[in-house]
Amino acid sequence: MAGTMSQHGHFRVWRIAGLVSLAVLVAVGLWSVWHWQYTQAAREAERHAHNRLTLYSSSLQGALERFAYLPGLLAQQTLIQAALTDETRLLATQANDYLSLVAERSGAEAIFLMDAQGVTIAASNHAEDDSFLGHHYAFRPYFRDAMDNGIGEFFAIGSTTGRAGYFVSAAVDNPAGTGSQGVLALKVSLESLQESWRQAGENVLLTDANGVVILSSRPEWRYRRLGELSEQAMLEIREQRQFMDEPLDPLGERLRDGTLSIGNQGIGERYLTKPLELATLGWTMHYLVPVRPLYASARNALLVAAGGTLALLLLGLWLRERQKRQRLRDRESRIIREANERLEARVEERTRELREAQAELVQAGKLAALGTMAAGIAHELNQPLSGIRTYAANGERLLHRERTQAAEENFRRIQTLCERLGTLIRQLKLFARKGGAREPVELAARLDFVLELLEERIQRQGVTLHVTLPANVPHDTIRVAGDEVRIEQLLTNLLRNALDALRGVETPRLEITLDDEPRRWVITVADNGPGIDEATLERLFDPFYTTKAVGDGLGLGLFISYGIVQDLDGRITAGNREAGGAWFQVELPKAEGGPRHA
Repeated sequence: MAGTMSQHGHFRVWRIAGLVSLAVLVAVGLWSVWHWQYTQAAREAERHAHNRLTLYSSSLQGALERFAYLPGLLAQQTLIQAALTDETRLLATQANDYLSLVAERSGAEAIFLMDAQGVTIAASNHAEDDSFLGHHYAFRPYFRDAMDNGIGEFFAIGSTTGRAGYFVSAAVDNPAGTGSQGVLALKVSLESLQESWRQAGENVLLTDANGVVILSSRPEWRYRRLGELSEQAMLEIREQRQFMDEPLDPLGERLRDGTLSIGNQGIGERYLTKPLELATLGWTMHYLVPVRPLYASARNALLVAAGGTLALLLLGLWLRERQKRQRLRDRESRIIREANERLEARVEERTRELREAQAELVQAGKLAALGTMAAGIAHELNQPLSGIRTYAANGERLLHRERTQAAEENFRRIQTLCERLGTLIRQLKLFARKGGAREPVELAARLDFVLELLEERIQRQGVTLHVTLPANVPHDTIRVAGDEVRIEQLLTNLLRNALDALRGVETPRLEITLDDEPRRWVITVADNGPGIDEATLERLFDPFYTTKAVGDGLGLGLFISYGIVQDLDGRITAGNREAGGAWFQVELPKAEGGPRHA
């Protein structure tokens, strides 16, 4: 009897120990899942932050490097050097106008000239209420550094304007070689860069060497500090009047886990911080990742793991109880059925939610497609209408000059364009029902038509045009499978894009080459314009993407051209020429009956 009780006691101890061990293993496993998911989410956020910091730092350094050379160059100008020694100040007046012109063309906020005592004697903003003229800036580091070392740079809030900016300066040497007689400084506004950060909806900030936030996507974070400021550093900031009367309060509190808490007494929003040092400037750019979404991701993974673990435990207990107590089978089966019913109800609810979300996404896609189609139609109708307007104006002038024959030619061209508009409308009607049938289109004839349409603009821009067609191939046999309207649209978009790139070029040149390749015709349009930067090349054929000024294009021309080429089973590519300028190349399948190869 006593032995039986002792054995039962030992069994009970082992069972409790087993349960405790299982609970510990489950807890450790769940914690591991939570930690792994959080670590993965944090690493992904860090990779994203690194990529964004690389982009933002490049744009910042590029914006500053645009002006780095300018103060030194201006300091060597005879007018600038002479203005410092002219006691009549007549040359200073001329320097005002000269600096205003340079500031306007370069995009600098202000350019000003100071004598050896730091007093401004000429400034680009001389005509404004907050002009720098007569103000003393010897207390600024960019003045002292330039006088001592030849160059200087400094970020500060303007003591005259109250607007922050980046100052870069250069010493103005005495023509006699006796040392520096003054300093020429340039102020660059970084507000547009900061606004682009804000519009991107990301948490980005830039700190100087003292850890003071000088730029931020969140305006309320600006002129606050990360970390502590020594008394010496605070004294220098106040002496230099770098941040004027800003209190330079702490931005947040660094917690033990390394996160930054921004808010009241450590209960605000917490962020992971990813810094990127800008060694050449002595600044640091920070990308702040909110911790809350990372915790949410880890919590979701934990819930999934806990649910899976719980399901396994329930299954194990069910099997054990089934073996031990056959009489409880019905009860256990009922519990399982109820659990399944709850699970099915949950699945049905989730399925219904997904279907509703899918319906909303489909509706949003329809609206987006409708907007893109409307913009594309307006874009395509605008080109013939522009031609009609040009020919009508020319016809009116020709009639005033009694050149009726030439006027009649203009009116015939208007009639042709009107017919083209009618054809375009018919194509749109066909598009509403189904894709239009393809037919052989004479490519050389369509090119001649488009060049005739753009002839007035080509002459007005003074563009030298070179057209090269395949030798020993009759032009009427150069045919592609498509329709005339879209082929003309494609050629017009490419040529207009090239002409836009040639604006302001001293000797504009446009080259059009048509090559005969096996089973395809290759059209190349090349110019000697400024070319295409790498960032633009990646998004060249995206809808509504344009590098033109506001009001100078919707960014649909190349997008529509890309769609036309894809619909005709062709290919369109672009790149930069080694000699300068850009090229676009279109490959279109030959129509049946055309030459297979030159």
